[in-house]
Amino acid sequence: MTETGKQFSLSKAVLLALDVLTALLTVQIIFAFRTSETVIAFSRKAGALYKTEAFIFYTLAALALPLFFRLNNLYKYRVVANATDQIPQIIKSYFTLGMVLLVLLFFFQDRVLATSARGFWLGFELLGIVFLSIERAIVASFVRRRKFLRDEIVAKKVLILGAGHAGETFALRVLNDPELGIETVYFLDDDADKLGKSLLGFPIIGKISDVQAAAVDIGADEIYVTINTVSRERLLEIIEDCKKTKLPIKVFSRHFRIVQNEMEGRIVSGALELPSQMTIHPGLVAKRVVDMLIGTTFFLIALIPGVMIALAIWLTSRGPIFYTSYRIGKGGQPFKMFKFRTMYLNDEAEHREAAEQRLKEGVHMGKPENDPRITPIGRVLRKYSIDEFPQILNVLRGEMSLVGPRPCLDYEMQYFEDWHKRRFLVLPGLTGLWQVTGRQIDGLSLHDAMILDVFYAENFTIWLDIKIMLKTIPVVLFGKSKI
Repeated sequence: MTETGKQFSLSKAVLLALDVLTALLTVQIIFAFRTSETVIAFSRKAGALYKTEAFIFYTLAALALPLFFRLNNLYKYRVVANATDQIPQIIKSYFTLGMVLLVLLFFFQDRVLATSARGFWLGFELLGIVFLSIERAIVASFVRRRKFLRDEIVAKKVLILGAGHAGETFALRVLNDPELGIETVYFLDDDADKLGKSLLGFPIIGKISDVQAAAVDIGADEIYVTINTVSRERLLEIIEDCKKTKLPIKVFSRHFRIVQNEMEGRIVSGALELPSQMTIHPGLVAKRVVDMLIGTTFFLIALIPGVMIALAIWLTSRGPIFYTSYRIGKGGQPFKMFKFRTMYLNDEAEHREAAEQRLKEGVHMGKPENDPRITPIGRVLRKYSIDEFPQILNVLRGEMSLVGPRPCLDYEMQYFEDWHKRRFLVLPGLTGLWQVTGRQIDGLSLHDAMILDVFYAENFTIWLDIKIMLKTIPVVLFGKSKI
C-alpha cells in the first residue's frame, strides 16, 4: 500500500472511530441519566431501571451508525468539510436507523428489552443528533485547516458522458476546484472525430454506449452526464444505462433544469445527483406510513367540513355529490378515483375532444379554466382544490399516495411516449412535483410535465415528499393550484 493509501485508510478509520465513540458516549449518558437513583426518586417517568439487554441493544445500534452515515455520504470530503451540509444528513441517518430500531423493538414488545423503550429511543435519537452534529462541526473545522481526509477523496475516478461544451465546462471545474475530490477524469463521446483524443488533458476513451464496460475498466467511482444535444428521451435512456453500473450518477443537462429548483438538497456542485441502484430505500416504507398517518388525521379533521360541502353541492345543483371516474394508477392498473362533483350533469364528449386536441399539440392539460359546465360552488372548490379532498379515501385504500404523479385518464395514455410511462412506477398522488413547480413555468408542455413526473417516480425520497407537501399548502391556500 502506498503512503497515500495508508493516509487515506488511517484518516477514514479515525473519522469512523470518532463517530462510533460519540454515539457510544450518547448511549452511556442516556443510561447513566435515566437509571440514576436521583432521577428515579425525582420522577418515575424520567427514570428507568437499568436493563443489560437494553444497554447492549443501543450499543449495537451505535456500532451500526457508520453504515447509515455512509449511505448518506457522510464520509465524503465535500460533506465532511462543511458543518452545515452535514446536519440534514445526520438527521436522515438517525431517522433511518431509528425506524429500524422501532421495528426491532416491536418484536421485543413483550420482553424486558422494551422496558421504557420509548424514553431510551427518543434519547438515542435526539441526543445522538446533537452530539454527532457537534462532533462533525469540530471535525469539519479540522478538515479545512489540516486537509484531513483530502488524500482519500483526491484519488476518486470519474467517468464523464459527453465531451462537448458542458463536458468541457465541468472539466474546467475539476481543474480549478480541488474540493470536488476528483483527480482522474475519463470522457465518453459519440463523436468519432473525438475518440482517442483528449479534452483539457483528460482522455476520451470510447462511445457513450460503452459506459458499463468503461466504468469497470477504469474503476470509476462516479458518473457525470454532461449532455445537452440529445433529446430528453435519449437522455433518459442514457441515464438508465448508467444506473446499471450501480454507481452514483450526477446530471448536468438543460433538460433537467426544470426540476433543479425543487431539488436543492440533491444538487451537488451544480449537478443533479441521482441515487445508484445500490441505494437502500427506507423511503418506500416511510412513504406509506406517512400516507396513513397524515391521511387518517386529515380525514378525521375534514369529516365535518366535508359533510357541509356535500350538503352545499346537493342543494345547489342536480346530480350526485361525488364524481367518480376510472384513472390509471401504479403499474398501469385502473382504479376508481373520488372527487366532489363541481360540474353540471352533461355529456363529456366535448371536454374529451378539447383535452385530446391539447394533448396532440403537446400541451399539458391541467384544470380547464372558464368551463361553462362548472357550478358556482364548484368554481370555489376547484380554485382551492377542495374537490380533491375525497381522494384521501383512495390514499387510505392504497390506490394513491399523498405525493406522486397525478393519475391520468385511460384515453390520455395513447398520447404517452414509452418513457412517459415510467411515471407509473409509483402510486399516483394528491399533489406532485409538477403541481408545485409547473405553476411557475409559462406554457408548461406535456413533455416538461412528464419530465417532472418521471423524475419523481425514479428518484423520490420521503424528504422530497415532505418538501412538496409543504409547498402545496400555500399553492392551495392562495388558489393557485394546478392539481
